Amino acid sequence: MRLSVSRNILLAIAASLALALPGRAVAGSHHAHTRPLVVVLDPGHGGDDSGAASADGTLLEKTMTLAVARLAARDLQRLGFRVYLTRTRDQAVNTPPRDLNHDGKIDHVDELDARNLFANRHHADLFVSIHFDGSGDSSVHGTHGYYCPARPFWRNSRRLADLLTASLSSSLHAAALDDPNLGVQTDVADVIPQTRADYPWFLVLGPSLKRFITGSAMPGALIETLFMSSPHDDAIMRKPSGLAALARGYTEGILAYFNGKSSR
Repeated sequence: MRLSVSRNILLAIAASLALALPGRAVAGSHHAHTRPLVVVLDPGHGGDDSGAASADGTLLEKTMTLAVARLAARDLQRLGFRVYLTRTRDQAVNTPPRDLNHDGKIDHVDELDARNLFANRHHADLFVSIHFDGSGDSSVHGTHGYYCPARPFWRNSRRLADLLTASLSSSLHAAALDDPNLGVQTDVADVIPQTRADYPWFLVLGPSLKRFITGSAMPGALIETLFMSSPHDDAIMRKPSGLAALARGYTEGILAYFNGKSSR
């Protein structure tokens, strides 16, 4: 499905959401008894955790996720959404470091717990964790995503992931920066081993586990926007038009989700 549309059409879609979603206010709705839809964007990594890097080391995942999140947040705010970023600068979300899960130590689990707690504290309607991937095969490129099947709202999370990967690919195509949609899968299917054998889900998508992680309370998806290891994707990331297309892809995917559109 082609999701790239003009800004006028985006505004029209956003205005129509006030009718499609009773009790919620978005762009074009000014009723005092409603509130804007709340979106939390989570720029992956940050601070000492750089994430993946480009082949020449000049592009870092933590920088790219924040750049795209800022652009997408600006566009969503203009459309009437209330948008929060888990981090707005190059630092950890769990700053100053705290033992958030009360397991007696401070580690990377607390950092991810901080992102979930942030989304819950802001009463988000939607949680999107923005990442960039890496591969030992430099020919692999494109966008793909994950959702957690162990949540009561997993169908909405899957639909969100489907819409976001489709809209990212479509937005890049519209900017003459074609890149494939590699689809979505469950976080359980990811090839990277998780922190604990008894917890096979992503910490930013999975359910709560006492003294380990607090699950986010709303539908969410983790999107691997592009591959840092791909020369093809590297070229896209270095272009202002590429970053704009990625931000537009996130914006349009989120709009489509709230407008009830199918991802197929």
